[in-house]
Amino acid sequence: MQERLVWLENNAYIQNNKIVHTRTTRFLMPLIGISEFSLGYINPKLFINAHLKSYEEKLIILILNKVDCPEGCKEYIELQNLNENFVDYIEEEQEYILIYKLPNHFYDDYDKILKGMYSKTSGSYKDIICKIYGTGRIYNEHYPSVYDCLEPTKEKRKLYADFLGVDISEIKEVSSIPDPNYEIYKTIKQLKE
Repeated sequence: MQERLVWLENNAYIQNNKIVHTRTTRFLMPLIGISEFSLGYINPKLFINAHLKSYEEKLIILILNKVDCPEGCKEYIELQNLNENFVDYIEEEQEYILIYKLPNHFYDDYDKILKGMYSKTSGSYKDIICKIYGTGRIYNEHYPSVYDCLEPTKEKRKLYADFLGVDISEIKEVSSIPDPNYEIYKTIKQLKE
């Protein structure tokens, strides 16, 4: 089995046979013209996760599963030459690491996402995200949909405040900030250490 997937499972990042995706996957990867859904249509085993190179570099790293989907990886990499944000790729023993640059006009949104300020992002950013994830809400529990994060209601803020045991006045956003330990890319070797 692919070693990164083993690490994810051993560290509770796989739940109900699904990878818990990073905030980079959900909130930043669409800014380079890619969604987790588009990769899943190619092959459900192709995509593992997206990470940041670092908070400062504004590079998005996609990890493709070479063990379970070698041909799909090669075909997908060839197509990336059409993506203006594609920089390069690295072939590892068990995975391909694809590197993309974030378009300059999304730098402000990028900074807001890293600070957990999802609702403060630009209208053009929200339009892109909503085209992918829709505008559905989760009404009866504190867990937010992507749209709840972008446009939190008073009711969702109250559910989140109750879950955290704090006053609603302390809740501005309904999702936590990205965890740098999970967001920043690490090689399989670094994960093992």
